Amino acid sequence: MTFIVARRSEIQNGSVQITDLFPNQSQTNLVNDPKPQGPYYVKTPVFGTEFGSIPRLIDTNNVITFSGVGLGLVSYLLIHTENKLSGGAITVAEAIDCVTEIIAKVRNGNKLEADDLNKVIQNNVNAQSDFDGSTATNSTGEVSHVLRILSGESYSVPNGTAIQDAQSNYIPVVGDSNFKNDIRVLVENDRSWKTSFSEGVLKGLTTVQDQVNGDLFAGVRSTSPLLTVYNNDGTLYVG
Repeated sequence: MTFIVARRSEIQNGSVQITDLFPNQSQTNLVNDPKPQGPYYVKTPVFGTEFGSIPRLIDTNNVITFSGVGLGLVSYLLIHTENKLSGGAITVAEAIDCVTEIIAKVRNGNKLEADDLNKVIQNNVNAQSDFDGSTATNSTGEVSHVLRILSGESYSVPNGTAIQDAQSNYIPVVGDSNFKNDIRVLVENDRSWKTSFSEGVLKGLTTVQDQVNGDLFAGVRSTSPLLTVYNNDGTLYVG
């Protein structure tokens, strides 16, 4: 699976679209054509660091639960990450710090492999913790999950979800049904988006025409491309 992620902060939902994916929804023959691929409207993610989206937790005799619905990447990290040093859940502040570093990586067009995300956790929680359980923690994060959220898929943790028990132990997540499956997913073997990436609209959106002065978008001139395309494992798609 491949993910299209908004790289620049100026992008708003619907402000960038990829128009050369086939078949186009407006021209699709429902009998003979495959599922429409275009137009693809780029969605911006809910990070969970924005005003109004920061999750709230409640501590009742060491049992930590969501007080209200938790949205976005901060909430994802809260339910998937163990603080190995304490054995408990990470805090909202730690999750926000982690997501802030992930946002910086997205803005810079960096890869987001498991090792990269593990380092994010270690930098902002402690050196004994990790993102995916690879160093014998109970963390259950998945790179593809992070990329789904970054590509704009809605993610919400139900009110009352517990992440720490009365013994102050982190509660591991078994499976994750909090995704809403509300983004258009690129078909891996489809040539349409690959052609767009190599010579079409997607190529223009993932490169910069003026590498000295930068390209103008939404009143901001920048040498950063508008979009980054990631492979399922967090590596950068290069064609």
